[in-house]
This record gives sequence, C-alpha cells and structure tokens, in this order.
Amino acid sequence: MFRTHTCGELRAESIGTEVNLCGWVHSRRDHGGIIFVDLRDRYGLTQVVFDPRINKEAHKLAESIRSEWVLQCKGKVRDRGEELHNPNLETGDIEVEIHELKILNKAQTPPFELEKEVKNEDLRLQYRYLDLRRQQMQRNLELRHKMCLVIREYFDKKGFWDVETPIMVKGTPEGSREYLVPSRLHPGKFYVLPQSPQQLKQLLMVGGIDRYFQIARCFRDEDLRGDRQPEFTQFELEMSFVDQEDVMDTVEDCFHDLTAQCAPQKNWKKYLKDGRFVRFTWHEAMERYGTDKPDIRFGLEFVNITDESKECGFGIFEKAEYISALPVSQECGELSRKDIDDLTDIARQNGAGGLAWFRVGEESGPVAKNATKDFLDTVITKTKAKPGDLIFFGAGSFIRAVEPLGAVRNALGKKFQLAEKDDFAYAWVYDFPLFEQKEDGTMQAAHHPFTSPHLEDLEYLKSDPLRVRSYAYDVVLNGVELGGGSVRIHDPELQHTMFEVLGLSEEETQRRFGHLLKAFQYGCPPHGGCAMGLDRVVMMFADEPNIREVIAFPKNQSAQDLMLGAPAPMPEKELREQNIQVLEESD
Repeated sequence: MFRTHTCGELRAESIGTEVNLCGWVHSRRDHGGIIFVDLRDRYGLTQVVFDPRINKEAHKLAESIRSEWVLQCKGKVRDRGEELHNPNLETGDIEVEIHELKILNKAQTPPFELEKEVKNEDLRLQYRYLDLRRQQMQRNLELRHKMCLVIREYFDKKGFWDVETPIMVKGTPEGSREYLVPSRLHPGKFYVLPQSPQQLKQLLMVGGIDRYFQIARCFRDEDLRGDRQPEFTQFELEMSFVDQEDVMDTVEDCFHDLTAQCAPQKNWKKYLKDGRFVRFTWHEAMERYGTDKPDIRFGLEFVNITDESKECGFGIFEKAEYISALPVSQECGELSRKDIDDLTDIARQNGAGGLAWFRVGEESGPVAKNATKDFLDTVITKTKAKPGDLIFFGAGSFIRAVEPLGAVRNALGKKFQLAEKDDFAYAWVYDFPLFEQKEDGTMQAAHHPFTSPHLEDLEYLKSDPLRVRSYAYDVVLNGVELGGGSVRIHDPELQHTMFEVLGLSEEETQRRFGHLLKAFQYGCPPHGGCAMGLDRVVMMFADEPNIREVIAFPKNQSAQDLMLGAPAPMPEKELREQNIQVLEESD
C-alpha cells in the first residue's frame, strides 16, 4: 500500500498511529539539523519531520529533496506541541516523525511558484499540469465536480434521462462557424462537430423520450473572449408536452439547488420575488437597462423621455425615434470631464454617435446649452434628479438609443462598485424578438430557426417579421447570460414557413433540414428546452474572471493548446488518406 492516509486527513485523534503518506514537497525547512517538509496532495498539507536521532538514513536522504519531488513517507503521528499548533491548517495540531523515506520521483525546478499568483497566463497554460497542482485550480475543479453531481441528481429526481448524442453530425449552419471533420471513407464529404445537440434533442422528443438532459460537449469556431472557448460544455434539457412556464420553472429550480448547495455564501434570496427569479420581457429589460442581460444588483435605471423631447429645442432629440435618459446621482461618486469623455468613448464603441449629457444646476453639457429650460425642468422632474446629478441621454432608434446607454450604465456600476460582490441576482428575460435584420435587409433567427413564434403574432410572420415575438427566454446572473432556450416549433408547416421567411429555398431547406421536417410528419409532440453554459456557470460560482480558470485543459485566446502544441501540422501521408490537400496562402 502506497499510503494509508491522505495529506489532509490526519487529526489529533490519530496521534500514535503508524501511517504511510505520499505527495509532493510543498516546502522544505532545515532547522538546525531537523528537516521539516510540508507534504502536499489534493486533500491538503501535512508536516513531516526528519530527525537524525530517529532515523539517520531517512534524514540524510531528506537533505537532498527539493520542491515538487514526489515522496513516500512512513512514520508515526505525534502532537506538534500546544505552542506550535497551526490554526490555519486542518492538520495543524499534528506532525509525522518519519522512520522511512522513499523518493518516488525527482522534479526540475518549476517555471513558476505554485503557491503564488501567476500573471503570465500563457506560461500557466503551457505547463497546465503544474498549474493544476495549485490550490485555486483544484478548488475550482472540485466545485465543478460538485455542481455536476447536483445537476445530475436534480434531473434524475425530476424524471429526466441522460442521453448521449453524437459528436460527428451533419453540417446545418445555424450561426457560428463549425469545425469540419473530413470523411476518409467518403471522399469529399464531411462531418461537423456540433455547435449544440439542438436538432438531436428535438428528435429525441419525436422519439418519445419525453424528458432529456445531458452535460454535453459543444464546438464553435468563433472568435474568443473571457467567457468563450472553441470547445465548451453545456448542461441542457428538453421536455415534451410543456409550455414556456414549465421549462423556466424546471431550470430555475435547478439553480435554486445549485446555489443552495454550491454557493451558500452568496446572498441571492433577497432578489427573489415571491420566492422566484424576477422576470422582464426583452423590451422591458432593454428599456430599463439597455441590455438583455441586466445586472440588477444596482439601480441606475433609464427613463423614457421620448414624448417630452418632441419640442425640446435640441434638433437631435426632436428628430429621434426614441430618447432615453440615465440619471446618475452624485451620491454614486464624482465624475470629472475626463470621466465623461471616457464614457462617451464607450457609448461610441457600442453604436452611438456620441453621448449627450447635462449636470443639474449648471449650464454645462451639450443638452443644457441647446435645449429649452422647460424641457430641462421636465427631465429633472421625471428623473427625480437633484442639483449636482448628471443625466446622460441616448437618442435614435430604440436599440440605438438604449444599447450604448446600457454599456455606459455597466461602466458606471463597475467604476463606482455599485454591485455587491457577494450577491447573486438572478433574472429571466423572455419574449425576445423572433428575428433580427441583417445589414443586407434579410432576416436571421434571433435565437435559432426552431424557435416558436408567439401564436398571436403569427399574422405578422411574413408581412412584418420584426414585429413577431418568440417563446424564447434567457436566465441571467449578475449581468451575465448563463443560458437560454425556447419553446420549439413542432408543426412541420410552421417550421417550413419559418425557413421561407429566413430566405431559404425549398432545395436548401430540404438539404439542410429535410431530416427534421420528415421526422415532424410522424407525430411530433409540443416541446421546449433550455441549455446553460456549464463553464460559465462554474466561473460565476467560483468568482473567476474567465472560464479558462474552471476548465482543466483550456485553449488560450487564440484557440491554441500551448501544452500539447495544437493545432499542429499533419504528415503528408495522413492528409492524403483523408483526401486533403493543404494550399499555400496567397498574398
């Protein structure tokens, strides 16, 4: 037996016990001939002692050991002595006097100190196997494991079956670029790695599975950021004979369990309304916060002043379709002119031509200099602003007016630290538009093409598609979208019409989605579902800045695996077997 106990297991009641411990050398200290080593494994630290008076051979061998060497230590547990107890260590009351030492493996000096914060992320990813020894990484992976257990237990109790779906599927582009997998047996043909099991889980409903869930691997060849990876994991569900409320309630109850069991330190119940997550329609969230994933831990809500702006004297406002005002109390903090310029840059980066503003009680800012006094007084009254407060404005189409202001609001919340860090504020956003208009004027699905329109909006599906609302919903936490879903189209004629509105020809519809339409003709139940980004949820629960911190072997921001050296060139022989020819990139 290599070990009888782990390095985090021994306590005072183990004193006098003969033990075998194995682990890595966390630290080594030589105190006048007696050598103290903190031995580490994933369970914790135990101090082991090499005393020449107890065993000269073991002590002599211990003189050579260094950081991160792998040891097997045999000895007896003893009390450290009351004055030497370490209250910061779970094993701090005891130590092990070593009678026999075996060096299982030596180690080179690590490229970074494992017990300290390492700011060079590429170095950490290159040596991820060392980075995984750090307590923070092990704590994150343990949390992820626990959350997966809670998720599985929850869905099992609710009668869901965990069903695996294929990793190599047919390409049916639904948004992001897909990773291609060439077929050796069928030259010139390809599989793709699934962006999600969307169509497959719908086909499971056709197959009568009724309640499906999966912790599924997904793949998207897209530009990366802090909460994205080219391969990621989502936990998802699909249900038959349900409406929107059924799915949302099922997902919400899962998050109730997750939060209570995996983040009990978070303050989340104070944001509930009658015991449930607060809900906003998409239009309400955009109108109040300028985003469809609002952080409701702080106020700074917008005020619609469109009607009041019709004859305000300020030409830009008078011509605008929609005007929104964001009052910022001076109690939040002071904003200098440079701060306002920085916020203006943020507004421009998010689609605005600029950022109109004025300070109450002063004639500063473009609005105060151009608008009538009656208008300014009306805005002050409606926003309940006080002398010294700032009011920012968004003007244009509805989206153009509120989205840049939403980015300004988020920047203000971060600058003034308005959100309580230990709070979890969940929210639902629903009734999203079914379509978005692309720059060329054509329609694209705002969620995906299998999302059901509101039945009362069906009359506008062809005549005014941008007016159509969908049965789609997102679950949001602290301004981060955790996931989303929808009630699906189950009627083959309605699904066919949806493809028509999206501009797909009959030939293209059959080529890309003929299998789905065919299946719907054999009795498809009403169904709906939801998918949550597991990596993103764990990131939030772990208070980490990006999802790479909660994934064992992530890619960097350039989608590279620095540890394995992927992607990598392939031998010409293998390329020929796959019927692939690599062309040199032209200038």
